[in-house]
Amino acid sequence: MNADDIRRRKKALKLTTKELAYRAELPVSTVSKIMTGETRNPSYVTLEKLDLVIMQEEADRRIETYLAALEEYIKAHPDTDFDQTEFDRIYREENRLDNAPIPLARSLDEPRESIGNLAYRMSGMMSLEEYSALGESRIYELLNGQLIVNDHPKVRHQRIISDVGRTIGNFISDRGGPCEVFIGGINVRFPGDDSTNLIPDIAVICDPDILDETGTTSAPDWIIEVTSPATRKRDYNEKRSKYMKNGVREYWVIDLEKEAVSVYLAESPDMAGLYGFGTDIPVTIYNGDLVIRI
Repeated sequence: MNADDIRRRKKALKLTTKELAYRAELPVSTVSKIMTGETRNPSYVTLEKLDLVIMQEEADRRIETYLAALEEYIKAHPDTDFDQTEFDRIYREENRLDNAPIPLARSLDEPRESIGNLAYRMSGMMSLEEYSALGESRIYELLNGQLIVNDHPKVRHQRIISDVGRTIGNFISDRGGPCEVFIGGINVRFPGDDSTNLIPDIAVICDPDILDETGTTSAPDWIIEVTSPATRKRDYNEKRSKYMKNGVREYWVIDLEKEAVSVYLAESPDMAGLYGFGTDIPVTIYNGDLVIRI
């Protein structure tokens, strides 16, 4: 990483000096002098701040391209359960990408010396520290070291999250007590697991001691995931397993394709109660006092 590399990548992204300086929290004059070459030997700390901003912007651009390809792939295979691992393999081959996680993966034809700091890890696995450096985007989740890239939720998906979350929130407000509902954005992490950060559609947490400023430090009481074509298989399998093994008391999968809700409980984490849309679904952690209809 050097000033020439920063200038080349900034130009490729068409970032303005003012925008780059603002996002790197540096004076515009400092960045301007680096871009014009007036400052010949900028400090490593300054270059590192600029590199991080550029790396994040490069990742965002790659994700836009990736999501467009993902949507086209799903449309072209309507009768096939989506397998992100298989899609990633095809996508990497077609675009000649290295084995870094998708937002950091670069063309094998690009010069290696220009890779941003995080992208030096080429194993395809990622730690929580590296994941956190990607920022607060809802698009990314981390599961067992694998970076998951979620597609943007469609309108129906968002309406269901909003409606169900509002119903839960009203119940909690009327009932009182320590429980809180978080809709579409809280980080869920587990003790001793530095390779997972999940962001469920809805989480209900009744122990305030597991909350900090970054999210949860242990399992919520109740998790709800609403499926999309890209997440459906994972919601039923890997995520369910991770949640239930770490102490989630109740886990719902709202399946938009099947118009059904699968309810998993801690007592029988591999067996689901199945409810169709339009039927009353009792919430077990509230002993059935709360009933939800999708």
